[in-house]
Amino acid sequence: MSKILKKISRRQFLKAGTCGAMTIGPLVNTIAQLSLINSASASALGGGALIGSDYKALVCVFLRGGCDTNNVLIPIGSHPQAASYAADRGAVAVPNGIVHPTYNPDGLNTTIPITVPGHGEFGLHPSLVNLAAMFGANEAGFVNNVGTLSEPTTQNGYSTSSLPKQLFSHSDQVTQWMSSIADKPYTSGWGARVADLYNDTWNINSQTSMLITAAGTNQFMNGGSLNQYSVTSSGSISLTGFGTNYASALNTDGSYKTNSTGERLKALERIMQYSHAHIIEEGYSEVIRSARANEAVIAEAIKVEASLAIDYDALWTSYGADSGVGEELKAVARLITGRECLGNNRQIFFVDLGGFDNHADINGDLPVLLDQLDRAVGAFNAAMKELDTKDSNFSYDKVTTFQASDFNRTWTPNGTSVGTAGTDHAWGSHTFVFGGAVNGGQFYGTYPELAVGSVDDVPSGSRGRWIPTTSVDQFAAVLANWFGVPANSSEMQTIFPNLDRFQDPFSIGNEANLGFL
Repeated sequence: MSKILKKISRRQFLKAGTCGAMTIGPLVNTIAQLSLINSASASALGGGALIGSDYKALVCVFLRGGCDTNNVLIPIGSHPQAASYAADRGAVAVPNGIVHPTYNPDGLNTTIPITVPGHGEFGLHPSLVNLAAMFGANEAGFVNNVGTLSEPTTQNGYSTSSLPKQLFSHSDQVTQWMSSIADKPYTSGWGARVADLYNDTWNINSQTSMLITAAGTNQFMNGGSLNQYSVTSSGSISLTGFGTNYASALNTDGSYKTNSTGERLKALERIMQYSHAHIIEEGYSEVIRSARANEAVIAEAIKVEASLAIDYDALWTSYGADSGVGEELKAVARLITGRECLGNNRQIFFVDLGGFDNHADINGDLPVLLDQLDRAVGAFNAAMKELDTKDSNFSYDKVTTFQASDFNRTWTPNGTSVGTAGTDHAWGSHTFVFGGAVNGGQFYGTYPELAVGSVDDVPSGSRGRWIPTTSVDQFAAVLANWFGVPANSSEMQTIFPNLDRFQDPFSIGNEANLGFL
């Protein structure tokens, strides 16, 4: 393969080659221009590395399959909607203190009661022990009835409103949650757009990508000029075929072994240094080169945990957080701990947990899934608080974690058997946020009326599919603003192009009620 004297970078190619392609062109062009302006502004102000003083991390926990959050936030006892919950949810109801002759004749209450100012009595699902404690300590809050919207939509205007594309479809709703743009084909995630606009400004001394996933490639971080980087709880994902951490190919001093495996790695890395005339070949080599370069940086970051006398393995064990999402959040904790090695003042992380598409046996599946989630977020929250005590350059309010999912599930179940019933695809859902910057212990947004055919229900016999009263755009914009994107700015409008269709989420005291940060 021939060498070329000058290669074009992937970023240059995207800017030059796609600006005229379909609907992505104006967005790419705007992001490129605003990024240059932001970088110039930072230079003019003498911007430099601000690790310690201006560090922030945003962590997305995505629940794949559509988590039934009607069984996460449960009206109990004297709450005016508690009886409706017990009657309508029937075979899938969590006992909430209301007598049901078939499913709860003794009127048991197995929920974890929480105090919610101005909202009456509520309980959390009995699997959410740690999240309940975090809510009670004002470290976590819930945003009610959030979902994908093209424009504000009500029951009366449902038939004439512009609805999200392929509403109630898993793949489409996942994409729209991650992109925040519900009325156009997917081009990029809002996390990727934040990175494209601000990476050059915030992360001047960056050693690796500000977009780090512990759950594989995802649409939240995809579509921009900055690649997402994958890690595991023990560090970066190494090339396969060379032994654990290249033990079969490299000596302890980093030199190549004189065996066939060492020679093969040496040859591969030499090939990776070539520039290729074909842009796809060059792009592939660039990804491999970047991955190898990042491995050393990630390895150094992981070592910081020990230098601070922190043992995340022991902490995670104490919470029983040994699930996949637990391991993923452990990886995030380690990279936040070693953030100075990575050189980024802003980091965005992604983890996920699958299995929530509970059309059947929700009473068996959901408690297990929520237990895994609860142990993982409990361990991660404790880790951030411990890091606050061990690292003088870090504070607990520098990390905000938010949860999202495809959609909620139908209010009424699809069967009458406790052992087999499930719930089906719906819409507006409840989501939680936690961290030191969260105004916890409260509900935000608008809690829906829990009844089939209610003012919040999709019309025409939907079995209880709540029309969102808070858009993903509004919810995500509050997170982006905390992260550093100015409210009501051109950058905010570029990241969330439909935001101005909805009530301003930054206006104090308005009906949006989104002051959770």
